[in-house]
Amino acid sequence: MSEKFPAFRPLLQVFFVIAALGLLAGCELYGTTGGDDANIPGSLPFLLRGEWAYIQPGNDVPAERYVITDTAPNPALEYGYGGGVSPFDYAGTVVFVSNYSAGSGVIIVKYDPEKKPSYPLYNNGDFCAVYYRNLTDNSVQLANAINLNDMSAPDTASLDEAAAKFTRTMMGAYVDWGAVQPQQRMRK
Repeated sequence: MSEKFPAFRPLLQVFFVIAALGLLAGCELYGTTGGDDANIPGSLPFLLRGEWAYIQPGNDVPAERYVITDTAPNPALEYGYGGGVSPFDYAGTVVFVSNYSAGSGVIIVKYDPEKKPSYPLYNNGDFCAVYYRNLTDNSVQLANAINLNDMSAPDTASLDEAAAKFTRTMMGAYVDWGAVQPQQRMRK
């Protein structure tokens, strides 16, 4: 074709160069950031704000409770286990959110120094993660990140470390969704 139409030869070459660059720009090299697994900063979904609890059938006291409040400048998250004061309880400031879809993502919390968990396997750092999925108006599955092999908390010392550690791909290492009961909205 280029021999029959010599004027089109430079256009064809430019077309192939642009096409090749377009393909390369769309590719992602292994080990780079910004891919499907990177935590992209987002905002806390409005629906997630409120009090959520799992109440076992036949019991009036929540077995597990999350309270997410919209306080300035950052929202706060409070976790309670067992209905009373437990060594697993904590509270802190929401410092990072990455939304994986409209109804799932990760929330990274910086512990309030006076409200860190007192359980020895849970007092490893200053930042923890709470994964969420299946968010609707009235229910959600919320789960603290836990090392499933030894049930210790995989807390981190810095926010950067937490954002790199608690990704979508690593969710399976920290959450057994089959054991997570949906929490029901108690109040907005």
